[in-house]
Parts: sequence; C-alpha cells; structure tokens
Amino acid sequence: MAVGAVAAGPAAAAKGGNNDNAHACQQGGFANRFDGETGRPFTNVGDCANNGAQDQPSAFLGLDVSAPYPCTDTNDFCWGRLFAGGLAGGAMWQVVNSATHAVLASGNADSTGSVNGVILNLPCPAPAVVQISSTTSNASISQLLEPQGVC
Repeated sequence: MAVGAVAAGPAAAAKGGNNDNAHACQQGGFANRFDGETGRPFTNVGDCANNGAQDQPSAFLGLDVSAPYPCTDTNDFCWGRLFAGGLAGGAMWQVVNSATHAVLASGNADSTGSVNGVILNLPCPAPAVVQISSTTSNASISQLLEPQGVC
C-alpha cells in the first residue's frame, strides 16, 4: 500500500465550518494526522474533522511515495519525500526501517514545526515497513507506513 503525503498544514479554524481541516481529513488524510495535544492518531474522518472544528491542534506525518527518482550518489533509484506539520519548532524527525531499526533518514522541522517535501533519498527497493516519528509541543507521534510498490 503506497501512502501519499498530506499536503495541508496544521488544522486552523476556517469561517463557516473549518473547511481546510475537513478537506485535510478526507480521502484517507485522517490516517496521517494526529491530535496535537495527545499524539493520538485519528481513527476516522469524523474524529479528525471534529478535532479541528473544536479548534484543537493537530499534526501530520506523511511520505510522498508517488514516484521514484534518480539517487544523487549512485545510478540507482531512490524514493521518499517527507511532509509534516504541527510539530514542535525544530523537532527532530526520523524515518526508520521497522524490521532492522536502522535510521534511514533524519532531520529537524523548521521553526514553525513543518517539514516541506524533504527529499529522503531512500534506496530502492523500499523496506516493507518504515516508521516516521517526531514530537508535537505536547506529545510524541509515530506513523507506520507500507511503501510497497514504490520502486
């Protein structure tokens, strides 16, 4: 199952029903989003949209695995762009091979708590399952992804 990136930022109340948060939660987007206070992943679209409707903070972690690209240091192909928001400013993030526990990539969110398409250069073939983890201002968050079929 390839997991696409969520390209929306932290939830913010919008006039007339919080449309930005509702759109970010739809079409599977809730699966990459977390309650910013507790780190609890949202279980469905309604859970996610309700959080935003109450003007509660949320966070998201996602890998764009839509297309492999040439690696910068070999003739092989690599994959992975990381998107995140609602993290603590400067929070460290890691992408780990969950089978071997090897750190595949790491870095820090910017001062606003965002990661905007950081190219990870993860080698093909993709590990069966990777784990992305970071922190919000109040909680640790972690996402398991199955990037199969990437390379």
